[in-house]
Amino acid sequence: MDQQNQASGGEDPNKPYKRKSNEDESKNKKLRDRITSFRKTGTKKEKPLIQHPTDPQSTQAELPVPQPLFDDRSMNLSEKEIIDLFEKMMEDMNLNEERKAPLRGKDLSTKREMVVQYISATAKSITGSKVAGGLRNSKHECTLSSQEYVHELRSGISEDKLLNCLESLRVSLTSNPVSWVNNFGHEGLGLLLDALEKLLDKKQQEGIDKKNQHKLIQCLKAFMNNKYGLQRILGDERSLLLLARAIDPKQTSMMTEIVKILSAVCIIGEENILDKILAAMTIAAERNNKERFASIVEGLENHEAQQLQVACMQLINALVTSPDDLDFRIHLRNEFLRCGLKKILPELKETEELDIQLKVFNENKDEDAIELSHRLDDIRAEMEYPFEVYHLLSNMVKDTGAENYFLSILQHLLLIRNDYYIRPQYYKVIEECVSQVVLHRSGMDPDFGYRERLDVDFSILIDQCVDKAKVEESEQRAAEFSKKFDEEFSARQEAQAELQKQEEKIKELEAQVRALQTQLTSERNKLKEAQRLLSETDSKDKPLELKGRRRRSRFRGAGRRGRHPYKAREQLIEILETGPRARRTAARRNSLERRSGPGQ
Repeated sequence: MDQQNQASGGEDPNKPYKRKSNEDESKNKKLRDRITSFRKTGTKKEKPLIQHPTDPQSTQAELPVPQPLFDDRSMNLSEKEIIDLFEKMMEDMNLNEERKAPLRGKDLSTKREMVVQYISATAKSITGSKVAGGLRNSKHECTLSSQEYVHELRSGISEDKLLNCLESLRVSLTSNPVSWVNNFGHEGLGLLLDALEKLLDKKQQEGIDKKNQHKLIQCLKAFMNNKYGLQRILGDERSLLLLARAIDPKQTSMMTEIVKILSAVCIIGEENILDKILAAMTIAAERNNKERFASIVEGLENHEAQQLQVACMQLINALVTSPDDLDFRIHLRNEFLRCGLKKILPELKETEELDIQLKVFNENKDEDAIELSHRLDDIRAEMEYPFEVYHLLSNMVKDTGAENYFLSILQHLLLIRNDYYIRPQYYKVIEECVSQVVLHRSGMDPDFGYRERLDVDFSILIDQCVDKAKVEESEQRAAEFSKKFDEEFSARQEAQAELQKQEEKIKELEAQVRALQTQLTSERNKLKEAQRLLSETDSKDKPLELKGRRRRSRFRGAGRRGRHPYKAREQLIEILETGPRARRTAARRNSLERRSGPGQ
């Protein structure tokens, strides 16, 4: 029952003891808790806070004192008073908002009439109507007050009368307003639980005892069909335990009622209601020396009671999906599977209602398996070095029952042959085995009840793995050579393309050189022609120079002969500038400029 005690709020056997003497233990504590601990943190869903009322008569005290129908006071009620009483009436009738909406649309006179009638009916239900001889037959022709039912239950009536009383009480709890239920629950709930406990403690139950037990369960179900009754049920420590003890697969109708009650309480109850339900089921199972979920799984095996099968699957889903912690959800699911659910699931005849519950079970199982695989990715990302992993594992299993097995695993690993091909293949096979055991795709734990030696011959598998490793190594080398060849071939193609580009560029440059050489030859020819023309011009200008010299000498002589020197000079300049030689020089210069072109 270690797992049962853990799941019901006890100490987690898988959680390592907190030792702060080691600094590394403190360093890795958060990561270790996130990986393996059964922690219950956070809230998976918002649940309504349920507060247990201290004054059991608080609701009844809110109702007005009964008055005769349409008396002066009722007719003098103001509109606000009518509306307030009308809202209290609907609340006392346990109506939801959907049913309240059309009633709120009634006119004021109708609301006044309904309020007055309701007050009168409430007064009658409180005072009750006694009939000679006590309770009537099963037709329940009499109406008892809540206190009269309390008196009947306390008086210790016979089993037959108790059956009639409980049936009448069930009808009253169902039909009367919440204030009546609250008034009865002040003392009546404890009497119902006492009667149920008395029947459960009987070693030999007769037929009438089983009927009374079923009626008590029906009364409890009717009692808690409102928030006040639910508060009272959850406020009594015995209620969940007695409900868990009353689970009997042989009484299918009663068990269906109980399982539905536990499912509803698990979903809409208090924040720690799951721990209370698991604790109650654990204690009830220990009294019968059974696994705590054995009765639920046994109820699923009854293929004749389909409603019971649906109710059992609803409870399983409610219990398994309630925890926020992944480890705790997997723990509960695997506990159900070990109790026989794994064998039963394929045999269940799927109906429309049962198929919905099975779908919910499988979807949540797959989601948890995915989340568990993501946790492995986180471990690989955060813990890269073998020494860190070993140190963490060593501290986790220290002083626990797993320490010897952990040591044995390490010792067996030392026996692996030190072979270049063999050792990696051994570790590969071991890693695959551990992965399949820990991260099973079905989300189920292995069969821990299997006591025989695991007789599997891995030698053939290892040899195959070695051969495969050699082939893979050869293929890897071939792939590397192929990759290098592709790289060299690509580099050669790139070099050839680059060479072709350079050759084309060389051809372009050679064409430009030839063009420049042609142009240079042309310019040289032009230069030679210009030099030839210049030499010809110079040869023609020599006689003119002689004439000029003579003229200058004449000018000088004329000056000496008394001519005005400045006038003679001006005449000489005019001759030089406008003479034939000056004109030929200008013509030669213009000719050279035209031949050489602009910019030459």
